[in-house]
Amino acid sequence: MAACSSPSANAPQNQTPSASSAVSPMDTMKALNEAARNKDNATLKNLVSKGTLALMEENAKQQNTTVDALLAKGSGAPFEKLPEMRNEKITGETATVEVKDKSAEKWTTLPFVKEDGVWKVALDKFMQDAMRQMTEQMKKPADSNKTANTAKTKTDK
Repeated sequence: MAACSSPSANAPQNQTPSASSAVSPMDTMKALNEAARNKDNATLKNLVSKGTLALMEENAKQQNTTVDALLAKGSGAPFEKLPEMRNEKITGETATVEVKDKSAEKWTTLPFVKEDGVWKVALDKFMQDAMRQMTEQMKKPADSNKTANTAKTKTDK
């Protein structure tokens, strides 16, 4: 059976698959989910990119605590519930996977990077992309308002 050959199926009940078992971005998501459920902070930290870990450390520092303490509270552990996934795309040392955001009922593209031969989720890149998209969206209404005001001025004359 295919399910029996997966790393998580062969792992003992309380043992999380290691980062080295994350041979694809989707495998990384599954291992992250299992590590979060098992409160396995070491594996969680091994499955996120260096940039993501730096963001987590910055967040912990701002809260005058440690990454492990944040993860233990559950407020910093990503993917405690495995989202529905589709469309894994690998391009060299980067990849993306679409994950379903059930709260918004939409698909979100999650970036991955390959570091030290292991696929790792790049939440830092996800945050950068989200900020860039928000900035672009904030600029659009201003541009459309200018167009609307210009059109109104021309018709008012």
